[in-house]
Amino acid sequence: MVPWTGSTPRRARSVLPPGLPRRGEVVAACAVVILVAHLLLAQLTLILAVVFAVVSKISRWRLWWLLGPAVAGLAVALAVGPDKALSGFAAGPSSILWHLGGGHLAGEIGHPLAGLRGIQSWLPRQFPVALICGAAEAALIGGLDWLHTDEWAVPPSRPGLLAAVRRALAVSAIRAGAVVTREGCALGVVPATGAIAELRWAELAQGTLVVGATAQDVTLAGLQVVHAALRRRKPVIVLDPGDTAVTRALRTACQATGARAVEPEPTDPPAVDLGRVVRERAAVLLPADSPELAARACADLTALAADLRRIGVDGDALVWVPRGEQVPAPAFAALLRHGSDAGLSVLTGTTSPAAAAELGDLVGAMLIYRVADQDLAARLAPRTGTRLLPAPIAAVVTGQPPGTDRRPTAPATGAAAPPSASHFRSDRAFPSASQFPGGPGFPSGPAYPGGPVAPAPDLVPSPVIPARILLALGPAEFILAAGWPRQRLVASGRAVSARLPRPAAARPRSRA
Repeated sequence: MVPWTGSTPRRARSVLPPGLPRRGEVVAACAVVILVAHLLLAQLTLILAVVFAVVSKISRWRLWWLLGPAVAGLAVALAVGPDKALSGFAAGPSSILWHLGGGHLAGEIGHPLAGLRGIQSWLPRQFPVALICGAAEAALIGGLDWLHTDEWAVPPSRPGLLAAVRRALAVSAIRAGAVVTREGCALGVVPATGAIAELRWAELAQGTLVVGATAQDVTLAGLQVVHAALRRRKPVIVLDPGDTAVTRALRTACQATGARAVEPEPTDPPAVDLGRVVRERAAVLLPADSPELAARACADLTALAADLRRIGVDGDALVWVPRGEQVPAPAFAALLRHGSDAGLSVLTGTTSPAAAAELGDLVGAMLIYRVADQDLAARLAPRTGTRLLPAPIAAVVTGQPPGTDRRPTAPATGAAAPPSASHFRSDRAFPSASQFPGGPGFPSGPAYPGGPVAPAPDLVPSPVIPARILLALGPAEFILAAGWPRQRLVASGRAVSARLPRPAAARPRSRA
């Protein structure tokens, strides 16, 4: 396992110091006082707080959902009038306290619950204020429960209604063709939050590898990025693997987006003026259906990068390699090294475990669909980041004995590797072993003041997304781990294919 750097995960702690004398008795006394206060002064608040707390515990919704009942209570209080709402809330407690203070527990009334007489009339009047107070108390209960639980034992939150609505809107927009985002390309959605899962252009700059066991997933992801690039009028250069489906899809995308497709000159092998492609912001297919042709295409692109740097121009181009296993690693490494400085972003796809292991050490971002090779999964898992877990939980989550080291070796080409996965850490809740995966995220940068921090003796480094999860991803599920320009992880995304727009000539003319 890669070395761990960062801060120690949060341990459970209590509001009362553990060494407090008679701590148990103090906690019990406080609980009794709170219960009696609610029974005397806020009966409906107690009921609502218990209901909200139970719902939060069972549903595992984020505590933000409690804003809903709190806002509803505020709206009702404003509708009936704040003075009337507060007087209704105080009617019951006033009656109870009057009986207790006036000595009417006995006498003409005759039983100790006389203060609750008329509860059917004054209890409903507590509802507006009780709704607000009950939601606040349930949020306090949830916060204390979180505080009393170790970070790695906090169960992941479930998506709520807002996430479901947001997800439905995002899916509908992407399927309608809204594949371009503010910073990149929409790959799909994050089911946990409903947000759009995007691959950003800045993350593509250092190279991106799309890997999976199914060729369809890998190819469709590449076409989605190509579609977005064409919509942004970026030059697109595709290393043609000899697949007629890829050729047909690129031509269809060019026609749909109005991008100009450059045809290679009829030579042997066909020649292409790549400078013209960049200048005209067009699209072109380079023959690359053999290792020799692929190496030549990479050499031509490397020469183009040198020309662009010489004249100080950013190519702002996307280079798509649908079959990364057909490209020799040295040529690919040279293209990445020189192309990133000239604005040539390389997107590579592969279903070959050997090619993925070799090329994965050269790129700065990875889009991972389900993989079928266990060794490849173990090699890719550290790219999602590492965090500390107790040794028994780490063994269950990773499926490996504590201390097992299966980290990837250094690139054989001698090229500079991207930032190590040891620079990643999660700063959000980590699920328990029986509830993985969750949705951890990354901080804004890989550097930590003061250098590495020694982990606690009972904690061991573990991948944020273990290998067994990469082997068990469902259809269209993916994980995105980016290391440039900052560390970012989409721990659970679902791919959504975007529909290509109809060509301009095929669109019906609007009537004047």
